Amino acid sequence: MTLVHRSRFVDYTPANITALAFSHRSCDEKLTPSDLRLAVGRADGSIEVWNPRHDWFQEQLLEGGADRTVEGLCWCNIPGEPLRLFSIGGSTVVTEWDLTTGLPLKNYDCNAGVIWSIAINEAGDKLAVGCDNGTVVTINIAGGAGILEHDTILMRQEARVLSLAWNRNDYIIGGCSDGRIRIWSVKSSDENRGRITHTMRVDKSGRESTLVWSVLYLPGKNTIVSGDSTGSVKFWNFHYATLTQSFKSHEADVLCLAADVNESNIFSAGVDRKIFQYSTDKSNKWINASNRLLHGNDIRALCAYQSKGADFLVSGGVDKTLFINPISSFADGRYRKMPFVVPYNKNILINRSQRLVVCWEGATVKIWTLGDDPNNEKNYKLVCKLVLKDEQNIHTCAMSPDGQVLLVGRATTTKVFHLQPMDNKLKVTKLDNDFLFATGCKLAKFIDNSKIIICTVDDELMTLDLEAEDEDEKPEHVELEEPQNTKSSFKIPYMNNINQLEVLDSVAVVSRYCGIVTAIDLKSKVSKNLVHLMNFVTSISINETRGSIILTTAENKIYELSLQLLIEDSSTEKDGEESSVFTPWSKRNTENIPKQLKNMRQKCLGLFVDSVNEERMWMWGATWICRIDFSKDFPVITRKKSKKHGRDGLTITDESNYMNNELEDEEDDVEMELDEDLDILKGGKMKTITGNNNKLTQEAFYFNEKYRHILSFGIISDNELVVVERPPIMAEAQKAFQQPKFHF
Repeated sequence: MTLVHRSRFVDYTPANITALAFSHRSCDEKLTPSDLRLAVGRADGSIEVWNPRHDWFQEQLLEGGADRTVEGLCWCNIPGEPLRLFSIGGSTVVTEWDLTTGLPLKNYDCNAGVIWSIAINEAGDKLAVGCDNGTVVTINIAGGAGILEHDTILMRQEARVLSLAWNRNDYIIGGCSDGRIRIWSVKSSDENRGRITHTMRVDKSGRESTLVWSVLYLPGKNTIVSGDSTGSVKFWNFHYATLTQSFKSHEADVLCLAADVNESNIFSAGVDRKIFQYSTDKSNKWINASNRLLHGNDIRALCAYQSKGADFLVSGGVDKTLFINPISSFADGRYRKMPFVVPYNKNILINRSQRLVVCWEGATVKIWTLGDDPNNEKNYKLVCKLVLKDEQNIHTCAMSPDGQVLLVGRATTTKVFHLQPMDNKLKVTKLDNDFLFATGCKLAKFIDNSKIIICTVDDELMTLDLEAEDEDEKPEHVELEEPQNTKSSFKIPYMNNINQLEVLDSVAVVSRYCGIVTAIDLKSKVSKNLVHLMNFVTSISINETRGSIILTTAENKIYELSLQLLIEDSSTEKDGEESSVFTPWSKRNTENIPKQLKNMRQKCLGLFVDSVNEERMWMWGATWICRIDFSKDFPVITRKKSKKHGRDGLTITDESNYMNNELEDEEDDVEMELDEDLDILKGGKMKTITGNNNKLTQEAFYFNEKYRHILSFGIISDNELVVVERPPIMAEAQKAFQQPKFHF
């Protein structure tokens, strides 16, 4: 019998969602581009990059820092150039992010007051930012990545500029804190360039000024849409600067607006938690068509994207979760609520030797020790709280198997600490290592109690002995084969970077965002690209008993790769026959995954070998855990090729793929010559294996969905598992309508 510790003492709470932005403009006449991404900004300064394929998954996390926030996001997407991402947040600076390293590429100071709003023009060569001193500054970004140059400062007025929108490339529309909407001309041939050409005023509420929180421009209708603090949504004629229609739909401030591709539906949301839909009737008048109450608190951000296979209205706010709605069936369609916590970038470690649970958040590391009574609610104790002085957030942590050494990695520095038990506490001593102190890392693992392997933010892989007698000993670099550049890796620079690292004894395995899986012999430093899965790898584990690597992808498929190719490559003598990458189990079962997993929207985020029976593997996602016995086969599913999802607007349904490799018509895109291997990669029908039609029993496959929401899952001792949960109800959240007020 296996005991399970339900550990709910970890007080990690994700930050509020403050900004959303799609990388592409809607276009319902084209397939969904392979490089479509959603940027999610949070109040702690971090930015998440989500991919909407395969029911959405988080690809990358750009870490924030102390006292930082993200209040606005925008992408620059120009054909033939890589994607560029810009953010603002409570300062006078516009930040351009380096998507390759996850670090700021350029911080451009506008010198014009704290920035409250940001927008990009249709041509993608200029940014406009609105400041609290009433100025609007335009920035020229046509020079390429990292180049932001001052363009002009528009005519100043006294009110704070809370929101901005462009009329193509010629005019800038600003919503201000004095209840007015202003239009500035930026047309180079206009004699009034830089001046305010029109001013419109919204309704006044009592003695306080009305705040125009959001503005939206509809080029097809030459119409401005505004949302303000009285709860009103107003439609204005841009040419005449006159009010055409007004709706008092919301009970409180309207904070965000979005439109569909045809400009026939407008969506508004704000403090009252409701999303309203406005549609045009036969006479081309706007009507209040419907509304939905999905969120449990203020909605801070709203964005929309449509193509032939995508139909997304995404919202987020104080309840910290993303909601995805279909635009075409908003009123009565299905919707998707992301889990409260989705730990693609894990911040929990479980140490079996010392029965420790380690959690890091921001610049703080907390360590708890677990008792051996799972029925005792107080079966834990906080034994260490480590607060680092630096402003940067922690990227990763690693702990030695004996639980005595803790490595803390950030963007530009890595620190090592010795942990010594003393009077029910852990005494922390900093260990000096000049190389690590000057090197940042994004992934790190202990090979044994003294040797580590790290992946730097520049994607270099290296090993280091922390107990080396020679203080000047330099790390050993691990050379990996450079992946081929593709259209997707050009548009999204991090696609060829490493996203997963796993180590067991003398074998390390890394995967890249583009799906390449590489095995490394740490003794000989020989590396071998095993497979290119053409999909996002969500978790990896090494099974020593089976001599294999087990991994999962964003489609919730399970692959088992043989380590035989690496062994053959490392040895001096090789057999004449080439081994298959996929094990016999994977050839029989990869396409026969049980429907509980196959249809599960939540991805597998981790897997590990059972401590008692090493033929069994545990897997877990944000809302489920399961166990698979690899000594048994799943029932063979003699189904036809899976049908497409219905157009419910919750995931991409067209033929566009995850990676655009310019090799789609070539059969040898994957470097495998075996027909069976190609069948597995292409999702073809598997051959029926005689004598392996086992019934699906609890011994072969165990599945459980009673845990919410899982931060981590692992082994604490033989026959003892620990589930680290963070139910939303335990997170302290302010009630709706009781947020701190803005003071001017």
